[in-house]
Amino acid sequence: MSSSLRNLSKRYGTNLDRFPFFLRKMFDRLSREAQLPALTSDVPELPIEKRFKRPDQWKVEVGDRVLITEGKYKGHVTKVLALHHPTNRIFLELAETKKLVVPKQFWQAGQSTHVIDYPKTVHPSNVKVVGTIVDTAADGTERERDIAADQLVFKGEYWDEDYGKMMPYRRVKFHENVIIPWPRPEPEEDCAFSTAKEAAEERTYVPNCLVRTDAPENIVESLRDPIMKRAYKWDKKYITRSEAKRLSSPEMPISEAKKAMFEEKRKIREAIPSEPSVETIELVGKLVAEKLNAVTDRNFAAYVNSVGPDARQKKKEARESARKVHEEKIREAEERNKIKNRTEGKYKLRKAKKKGSVVF
Repeated sequence: MSSSLRNLSKRYGTNLDRFPFFLRKMFDRLSREAQLPALTSDVPELPIEKRFKRPDQWKVEVGDRVLITEGKYKGHVTKVLALHHPTNRIFLELAETKKLVVPKQFWQAGQSTHVIDYPKTVHPSNVKVVGTIVDTAADGTERERDIAADQLVFKGEYWDEDYGKMMPYRRVKFHENVIIPWPRPEPEEDCAFSTAKEAAEERTYVPNCLVRTDAPENIVESLRDPIMKRAYKWDKKYITRSEAKRLSSPEMPISEAKKAMFEEKRKIREAIPSEPSVETIELVGKLVAEKLNAVTDRNFAAYVNSVGPDARQKKKEARESARKVHEEKIREAEERNKIKNRTEGKYKLRKAKKKGSVVF
């Protein structure tokens, strides 16, 4: 399946692996039809989880000499040029080619025609790794000869400085004392924007404490993406016991001078009154009264009078008087209704007696 369809994120697309086989096949066909022939592969791409990731899966590396065991060039020794990760296949220096029409914007240096011979990929199982061993003859002379490993086993690891990672030992099966070394990668030339190794290894920051940091408080927010909706791993609402232990301040011995300082601060806090004294209240009231009495703005004076204690008491008394008047009106209305109902009942009874009807 095309990587342009498979590698779509949840934000911009969907995972096509969850669809049935016939739908995946249809989407793959539509994707291939939309691509240029020069950019498509003869072999369908594999899912990410099925692609080779370790050297012992590839069994070969760029620069290896290999013996071709299948195809037109069977029996020839050639060199591995590149690894094609989407299909788990390799490019060889000597391999079958196909005619491709390449647009001009994709021409390489020195290319003069649209039609080129593009090499086909080969599966690693169709090649055998070629290694060189040294034999000692009976007369003591040494000579080198090439061997093709039919099968390989990987036992043990070592740190490779050129690859910058742990690499397994590549041994010939049933002759595990024979080790075929990995090829040396071509050195990469530094460009104008590259940082020198000495500058990258120079230490420019040394923390003063493992618990407290001198970094700004909002440094984490400044490094985050402001439009990111996915929760970050450090935004969890709980911490483990080991994390709490690392975050807690270490217990340090307190000197006598610090103890005296803490005691002095405690006495100062106790001496500060929790409530204002009567003198303070009178002084504040006097200053506020002088300030308000000096007001000359008529509107501001009216506002002050409306929110003063006397105005609040008057409003409260007015509301209470209005409530009493309202309750008195309700009581009078209820009395009038009772008199009305009693009078209407008397007239109905007299009218019924005159007609001679019985009232139950």
